[in-house]
Amino acid sequence: MTQVVRGRACAPLEALDLGDIPVEAAGIAHRLDPSVLHNARRRADRIGVGIDETLLAAGHVSPDDLAEAGARQLGVPFEPLDPSIFTAPARLSARDVVAVPRSGVMRAADGRLVIAARGRRLRHLAATLDERPELRRRVSLTTPERLASFVRWRFARQLGWSAAFELRDCQPRLSAGTLTTSRYLFGLAALALAALFLTATATSFFGAWVLPGLVALMLVGSATLKLAACTTPPQAPPRPMRDDGALPDYSLIVPLYREARVVPQLVDALYALDYPREKLQVLLVIEADDEPTATALALHARRPGFEVIVAPDVGPRTKPKALNAALPFARGAVVGIYDAEDVPDPLQLRQVCTALKARRNQRIGCVQARLVIDNLADGWIPQQFAAEYAGYFDVVLPMLGRCRLPLPLGGTSNHFRREALDAVSGWDPFNVTEDADLGVRLARAGWGTEVIASATDEEAPRRLGAWMRQRTRWYKGWMQTLLVHARQPLLMGRTAGWPGTLTLLFLLGSGTAAALLHPVLVVSLLLDLVAAPRQYPSFMASLLDAIWFGVLLAGLLGVVLSTFMGMHRRGVPGIARVAALMPVYWLMMSAAAWRALVELAIAPSRWAKTEHGLARTSRRRQRLRPVVRFRSSGAVRPRPPLGAASS
Repeated sequence: MTQVVRGRACAPLEALDLGDIPVEAAGIAHRLDPSVLHNARRRADRIGVGIDETLLAAGHVSPDDLAEAGARQLGVPFEPLDPSIFTAPARLSARDVVAVPRSGVMRAADGRLVIAARGRRLRHLAATLDERPELRRRVSLTTPERLASFVRWRFARQLGWSAAFELRDCQPRLSAGTLTTSRYLFGLAALALAALFLTATATSFFGAWVLPGLVALMLVGSATLKLAACTTPPQAPPRPMRDDGALPDYSLIVPLYREARVVPQLVDALYALDYPREKLQVLLVIEADDEPTATALALHARRPGFEVIVAPDVGPRTKPKALNAALPFARGAVVGIYDAEDVPDPLQLRQVCTALKARRNQRIGCVQARLVIDNLADGWIPQQFAAEYAGYFDVVLPMLGRCRLPLPLGGTSNHFRREALDAVSGWDPFNVTEDADLGVRLARAGWGTEVIASATDEEAPRRLGAWMRQRTRWYKGWMQTLLVHARQPLLMGRTAGWPGTLTLLFLLGSGTAAALLHPVLVVSLLLDLVAAPRQYPSFMASLLDAIWFGVLLAGLLGVVLSTFMGMHRRGVPGIARVAALMPVYWLMMSAAAWRALVELAIAPSRWAKTEHGLARTSRRRQRLRPVVRFRSSGAVRPRPPLGAASS
């Protein structure tokens, strides 16, 4: 007898030696071309996974094909987890629900264990059942996809609470969701500080020296950090880890909202990543009412390893809430975060693994890649944005990482050890710059952050309105982060260390203070120049003017030098044009900071969405096409499965 698979005549079944095929593929081996099975086994041995995982990643079989065949081999029933038939326990705590997709085990109402296992976990299950055959009456097998889908449907309420409120309810002092009176006091303090520079109250000791002196200290501290960063040599990228067998399982989470236009580019960018498909899981998180994005994903993201998750409609609708909703379903030991418009370096995941595997980095909880603006030719705003990013990601952050100082993370291209994320309870859904806050909480929990020279292309807003909304959200989140971690300053100093605490204060505090006070300081100095000096002694006036002139000069020098050095290292053109328009850009940042102060009081959790896919000059698509075409021509190219896939 000869079997036909996909229209091709295969070798007779009697000629196939299936005796040494591991259990995860033994039940389906007779349905496959011998060459496919041989290549799958060789690849599985090389990268350290099961043969079934290799077959699935290559698109030769569907998850249901594998689970049904595996169940027959084990002598247990296959459980499709049909919601109309299967009965789960009536009551499970949110913590227990979150543990189900992580463990791959769920107990049915009748006491049976439903297990989602593949590859080497399936081999371990088979060995256990051989030792204790009586367990076969109490075990059924399903697919990880079906288990995850059932959990999201059956336990949506518990998952929604965990994603939105766990940090706020369990660690209220670390959540922006518990900021109440301090939000208003912060705004009043900013107004009072501005008034000190513009009124005659500066004659008092407190008004003239104490409060302004604290602000000056923050500004000088920030300038010192940036000037010190300019003296450090450029960083070389880490070598990508080439041993596929040593690579860990990796999960990528990409939150999407109103991003239908960039879905094809996103899928191509993620598919171009040089990482074994068998070890890479991509979780695409959408909102329940975002039908255009869901449709685009249904058309373009039908590839092995890509999963779509709908965030529960509970709590604030923010990016960190969406990330928390996906985290329980991430199977990787490393979890990476990307935004919808990102195009990372194809070798970035391998470079991250090299950084995490280094012996000196055992307490590194996060690896931050560098963000690069790709559409800088779209206008002067993207060009200023590109220069700002170059100074921050190519000069300042590498120095902080090299000195093992804590740093506010970028909102994307950060890659975490899963154990570090679990240790800090994930993201704060009420903080609209969840990246900066998470960087602080990681430092307080004893985890460090490393910055690597691996780039991710991003799209900057090219219109003033879009830029203003995005920057307002950033400043509001930085204010939230400062208020949260300033509640217990002594504890913050003990946990993050005083050098780390001062570093975070200089970066977040001085950046916010500078944006709020930049126009105020300029106006104050101008008023001093034209006002009569009879209100206070001329020596005092001269001394105050000299101090603030020195503060402004130091701050200006730190920003300009770090920006220009970053532009040089990154190869961003137009230094003269950027320098000429910097004062206008700073005034825009001041306007955004004052808008953020108002929003902090009236709408602290409002998420101003930035639209993507509007760039006109990006070359990322041209760079992607040959990479995707090359990878699609290899052995991992998706093929139609034997049966219809379902989840």
